[in-house]
Amino acid sequence: MLPLTSADPAHIGPHRLLARLGAGGMGEVYLARTPAGRLAALKVVKEDLGRDQEFRIRFAREVRTAQMVAGPFTPDVVDADPHAELPWMATEYVPGPTLSKAVRENGPFPEASLRVLAIGLANALQAVHAAGLMHRDLKPDNVLLSPRGPQVIDFGIARAVEGTVLTKTGQSFGTPSYTSPEQVMGRETSRASDVFSLAGVVVFAATGEPPFGRGRAAEVLPRVVGADPQLDGVPDGIRPFLARCLAKDPAERPTADEIVRVLSAQPLPPAEHGWLPAQVNQAISAHQHEAHQVVQAAPGGPSQTATTPLTSPVKPRRTGLIAVGAGAAALVLAAGIGLAVASPWSADEEGDAATAGSEEDGGNGGTGAPEGPGDANGMVEPGDTAAGIEGSVYSLQFTPDGTGLYVHTGVEATFWDWENGEMLQRLDPRPGSIVLSDSGHVVTSYTDTVAVLDPDRELLALFEHAEEDPADIRFHDTPSMSPDGSLVALTVATEDMSSRLYLWDWEEDTVVHTAELPEMPSSTRFSHDGSHLVIAYRDLYPRIVVHETENWEEVLGLPEEEPETEPDDLTASDVHRYALSPTEPLIAVNVLHDTVVLYDLETAESVQELRSPTSVYALAFSADGGTLYSGGSPTTTRNISGGRAWDLATGDELTSGHTILDDTVAAHPDGELIVTADGQDLLFLDAETFDVVHEIN
Repeated sequence: MLPLTSADPAHIGPHRLLARLGAGGMGEVYLARTPAGRLAALKVVKEDLGRDQEFRIRFAREVRTAQMVAGPFTPDVVDADPHAELPWMATEYVPGPTLSKAVRENGPFPEASLRVLAIGLANALQAVHAAGLMHRDLKPDNVLLSPRGPQVIDFGIARAVEGTVLTKTGQSFGTPSYTSPEQVMGRETSRASDVFSLAGVVVFAATGEPPFGRGRAAEVLPRVVGADPQLDGVPDGIRPFLARCLAKDPAERPTADEIVRVLSAQPLPPAEHGWLPAQVNQAISAHQHEAHQVVQAAPGGPSQTATTPLTSPVKPRRTGLIAVGAGAAALVLAAGIGLAVASPWSADEEGDAATAGSEEDGGNGGTGAPEGPGDANGMVEPGDTAAGIEGSVYSLQFTPDGTGLYVHTGVEATFWDWENGEMLQRLDPRPGSIVLSDSGHVVTSYTDTVAVLDPDRELLALFEHAEEDPADIRFHDTPSMSPDGSLVALTVATEDMSSRLYLWDWEEDTVVHTAELPEMPSSTRFSHDGSHLVIAYRDLYPRIVVHETENWEEVLGLPEEEPETEPDDLTASDVHRYALSPTEPLIAVNVLHDTVVLYDLETAESVQELRSPTSVYALAFSADGGTLYSGGSPTTTRNISGGRAWDLATGDELTSGHTILDDTVAAHPDGELIVTADGQDLLFLDAETFDVVHEIN
């Protein structure tokens, strides 16, 4: 990390630059602070690429697709401007060394760590491939190391470089030592090409050398095509499997799914030591300390650094994690793999930055009290045409009467008169989460409280019953409200990574139930009549669990404790998304990337299975419960999308590949409209024809 120079700008877009992280063939990389107060790695492309119109078109397309890639092993794309004079993209900052640097400075990894590395890389490829991308340049320099596992970077711009000034001048895309034979020979590439590169990266971590040696491209590429990989030094336990991954014929290589299944069943690192060698953990601590120092030295210091919940600025994770069977899940839980990367100073012993307020929350330390929720300062002038949607859209929620729409993004939470396209209010301070009940009440979460608001967004109650020591609480999050508006579910995360769920009767201001959880959930939701509560875990312990709210009995858990490993069976990494019927005791669960199963909550039996031609993203029911919608990956044009809709009475698909249903989908209460996010535009579709009938830009 280097200080900024006089030639560096102070800001790029809305993000303040803090330091230089490096530079490469694509351009400069900076450490930046977002308007929400989080750290990001911001990459600005070089001037020659910025002048290449073909590159700009490709870059814009790839950024939009990359924003759909999210998982425990891929840093989220938090913002981008492909149309700027010099296009840029900001991703979640990971305070750790590259795999290349870690091996160079500390030597090869032990066998158990290599398995976790391979599993994490395979999970990352699953996320990249599910978004319709291929990485095409997976190499040690594109793998960052963190306690939660390896982090694969640069997947969003990999395809953008092809056909630009770089490749037109004779430079082949990809790194010679890790390029697949089919890439070298100019043949069609596939997901198997990324698997080949994955194996090369693991071989490097095991031996300190790439599998086909070093040297000029003219020397290395012939060996990639015609020579056997050098696997001396690779542990015997994984050598045959890596050899399969390095097969010259793509058809002979295992898939990313198989890599996860096979290696997860083998010995992993002892839980008490984490997955990384001790020296690498020390390097991560050094990166965290360095980032802390940079933030402290920046103008305004830590007082401008937000402490909002971990889940608020980062897209919800969409892929599974290292876990097959209860044993592996317990290992990962204890080892800390999968913990979302917080601001690197959040666990600082002095606690200064962790308790300081931000520009956004008015210096209240990220709290919603006393003048946060419902504060009139959040109002905007009606008809303000300058008020637009900022940031990636996380959720869209209609009010029960259908006249209002809440839009929650990584930058703000806003309330709209959607028919007139007018933003009526910005919720200030911005909540980490926001949910509505059938009664019209609004629940918002903040660092140290959860608030209940009335339908006019006036404050009614604050949660003040956490059993944890306030000094140990990291944040409150994942709230939900029962349909009748009487009960709130919420979770509290602590510094030691423990998590507790509370069921709060906010009108009586009493806690009716508490439960220790295996990790911080990604969401909680009540069933249509409030009799069941769904808890979704996405990182350390990827499952969906359904409890009866009256007695807390578990009635459904997906996947099972020790699932089978055959390809068609449910595995822990397959359960990502779900939706609850608004009219019946039904839950729709995305059990595989292209499969949705409906379960009866009362019997815990599957009652219907739906298949999608493409990967399933968000799920949502129509207001009458008769139609199920799934979001799809956004595209560069508004005539193709992977989104789908099914008539649940017949199981028939109602949509085609030309229906616009992007990742975030919500149905209007009257059943006539659907809203979906197209970047920062909101598109309102006719629920029968799926034609766009209204837009908010």
